[in-house]
Amino acid sequence: MTEPTNPRTPSASVDPLFIDRWSPRSFSDEPLTDDEVASLFEGARWSPSSNNMQPWLFVYETDGPDREVFDSILLPGNQIWATKAPLIGFIFARTKSPEGRRPRTAQFDTGAAWMSLALQARTMGIYTHAMGGINLDEVNEKLGVSDEFYTPICGFAAGRLGPREALPSDLQERESPNDRKPLSEIAFKGIVENA
Repeated sequence: MTEPTNPRTPSASVDPLFIDRWSPRSFSDEPLTDDEVASLFEGARWSPSSNNMQPWLFVYETDGPDREVFDSILLPGNQIWATKAPLIGFIFARTKSPEGRRPRTAQFDTGAAWMSLALQARTMGIYTHAMGGINLDEVNEKLGVSDEFYTPICGFAAGRLGPREALPSDLQERESPNDRKPLSEIAFKGIVENA
């Protein structure tokens, strides 16, 4: 599969891995091997974690009997493309402990675990796409995850890049790496006024 031209230009020195990571919507139907899937989650496993609580939970399916359930949790706009990916998953943060503690950094740490998975994927030639468009009212129940202890964060797709032409025309136009805000808008030295 030919990758689209990457228009991204860093404004400071950074490893190309960060520039090359982007979220496509067209995925090849080529399955991921069990070893590849394990490596994705191994990347997430070694993420930084406040007090080493490791509050993240990844629940996923590939081509097993539960795949239809996983696909059904996505909102229709994501079902159009994401159901073709060889792996669909959902990410939860453990936001309450059995003792009733509510760790303030649970969602922050879970986001770090997601980024670790996404970067591990790119080192393997695999792409990922996180999706906020999921059915929040059903995801815990359908996947058997306690809604008392776990907060759903997002869904995600993973696989190899597919052809842009496999997407509806409106999505084809968006199928390339996008830019980011300049550093001057996201990083400030010293006290910030009117942020």
